Amino acid sequence: MTGHKKNSTLILFCFIVHFSFAQESTRTTQTNTSAAIEKIMIIPFEPRLYMSDIDMKINQQTKWKFEKIRENFRQQLNTQLKLKLQSIAPVVSFYSDSAKMAKDLAYIYSSINLSYDLVSDPNPKTLVAKQNGIKNGQIVVEASTDKKFMNTKINDPKLLDYLNKKYKSNYFIFINQLDIVNNAESYNLTTDAYMREVTVHYSILDKTGKNISAGVATSQFSSKENDPKKIVSLSFSPIATYITGKLAAAVKPASETAGQKK
Repeated sequence: MTGHKKNSTLILFCFIVHFSFAQESTRTTQTNTSAAIEKIMIIPFEPRLYMSDIDMKINQQTKWKFEKIRENFRQQLNTQLKLKLQSIAPVVSFYSDSAKMAKDLAYIYSSINLSYDLVSDPNPKTLVAKQNGIKNGQIVVEASTDKKFMNTKINDPKLLDYLNKKYKSNYFIFINQLDIVNNAESYNLTTDAYMREVTVHYSILDKTGKNISAGVATSQFSSKENDPKKIVSLSFSPIATYITGKLAAAVKPASETAGQKK
């Protein structure tokens, strides 16, 4: 009986997802707009902005090479977001027709800067990492005890207007970076396992370039899990739900927001 309880505890630990969506992990600007959302565009992160501690473990189980692991997570994050966002409005995805839209995605990447900004600062004045967050092939990070995230800055004023006219999109979700790291400090001797943390850096802009919400969304899963499909289900799906909620909350009509406060 005791052995059965231990096994049940281990199974529960392996599949539990622990959210750490702390209040300081996001900042949202209420738009209070009555205008309907035409379409929502998802911009996937640049492949070089993928940081992972678990690829070797996944390779041992799946025999996938690094490029396939990275692209799988990149595409699956996009897929999960699309599934959730469709409840709000039609979604434009660059995975719908990658050959046709590849040039526009390259145009987007060349028209933005990425910077490490303080999550708690709604109007950051110092851009720590410029030139797409890369310097000499490496990500530039300023040492700081404050929580920061990779944020999108538009440096081509014509970009969003072009995308709005061509794709009828008036909201843009930029996935700026994906991190999957081991949390060795969470090691549990009883289960011989520790937690891994998935962090998605994101920015949500409207067609005018206004930043409506930006920050990080995080979730955790057990080090016992190395199946990419289960990792996506355990961590990517709830992260997509969280980001979708941030957009939905920001674009509520003023009348609805006022009604909820009564």
